[in-house]
Amino acid sequence: MGRGVRHAVVIGAGMAGLAAARVLADSCEAVTVIERDTLPRGSAPRAGAPQGHHVHGLLALGAEVFEGYFPGLRAELEQAGAPVWDWGEGLCAVLPNGTPPPTPMGMPIQTFSRPFLEHALRRRVGALEPVTLRDGLTVTGLRTAGPGKVVGVRVKDGDGDGEEEIAADLVVDASGRSSHLPRWLAALGLPSPRVTTVDAQVGYASRTYSFPEGQAPPSWMGVLQPLRAPDFHKGCYAIQIENKALHVTLHGANGTQLPHDDEDFLAYAKTLRGPIADVIAPLTPTSAVRRYARTVNRRVAYHRLARWPDGLIALGDSVCAFNPAYGQGMTVAALEARLLEQMLRGRRTRTPLDGRVFQQRLARITASSWLMATIPDRAWERSRTAWPVKAGNWFMNRLIDTVPHDPQLYTAFSGLFHMTAGPLTLADPRLLSRVLIGPRPGTSLRAATA
Repeated sequence: MGRGVRHAVVIGAGMAGLAAARVLADSCEAVTVIERDTLPRGSAPRAGAPQGHHVHGLLALGAEVFEGYFPGLRAELEQAGAPVWDWGEGLCAVLPNGTPPPTPMGMPIQTFSRPFLEHALRRRVGALEPVTLRDGLTVTGLRTAGPGKVVGVRVKDGDGDGEEEIAADLVVDASGRSSHLPRWLAALGLPSPRVTTVDAQVGYASRTYSFPEGQAPPSWMGVLQPLRAPDFHKGCYAIQIENKALHVTLHGANGTQLPHDDEDFLAYAKTLRGPIADVIAPLTPTSAVRRYARTVNRRVAYHRLARWPDGLIALGDSVCAFNPAYGQGMTVAALEARLLEQMLRGRRTRTPLDGRVFQQRLARITASSWLMATIPDRAWERSRTAWPVKAGNWFMNRLIDTVPHDPQLYTAFSGLFHMTAGPLTLADPRLLSRVLIGPRPGTSLRAATA
């Protein structure tokens, strides 16, 4: 990287921050990761990532990118107990129009809790020579040299005793949904970026279970029962994770009341189609019921600002946060880190990273994932929906209704879901015609139990 960026500061030690730090460590003399939480020593949820109590999924493309940055990661996690399985064979997808039969796809998936993966990445990143992890610090603002240049950050510790300034050639905001960057930019005299939100009012209730000694786990490795407006307002995700545990997340849209305790949790599960209630009924819970409702899709249009300060970029949920139901967040964070690597590698030795161009390219990376999440979520909103959104939602529903009865289409859709294939996959006339024709005769939608 030469003399362009000697020291980078990354705000946030979540998935996006750790991925960015890993990329920066290849080029910077020093990388400081600042985290507000006091980070746990092992695999445990932390206050700044309350979603860590709920089911997470790393899509196939995200796993591939992380493996490139952390060679041997999959084997390390598997040795520590995180199972690896084929998506088509191991998933029980309880879709509105049926459940696809097991379909070998050659698409390996690994399942684990979010704290388990985050701990592994944090340990790997923290071991890199240029990287220093500083936890228990809150970033209070940007350090600037005039309105057009960021030269570091101001921080204070948990006790609030005074402020410290940390100089940096590049500041990376990866602080997530709680980012204060719009306010910091306003303090520099920059206009407020446009913020777009789409809220399906999805809530989660989750817990983990253990299997009794000697009892075989279910034949499936994961259960997916998605939501869909207006009839299918309840669903679940369940995956087998490390320590031979079962992680179950029940979810509901449009303000559906979620369970609070043991009895409510099982009663809610019994209202769902599919196997989840019968499986968890005899199991021993190993956690309390945890609830979460910060699932609004939120996109900040930093890429449209006419001016952007030098020495600053933003990525992860601080820029574009998705409804976690679609499992895209960690994979998009990996792709954003890859973009950062590409731009750093493509720079002339002494040329600073162009932050405005970075934000513009990042917006293109998030565009398709944003549509995948918001098109179905807009169907829950009470406001009038534009016809392109209605058309997109009709097509996606038609596709999902046809999937249970068409293994080739199921495989193609899985590639789209896991981001290993692009939307043009479905432009193949042979596949497109199957979607437009729809489910085979004799199949019909079954309403979800209310």
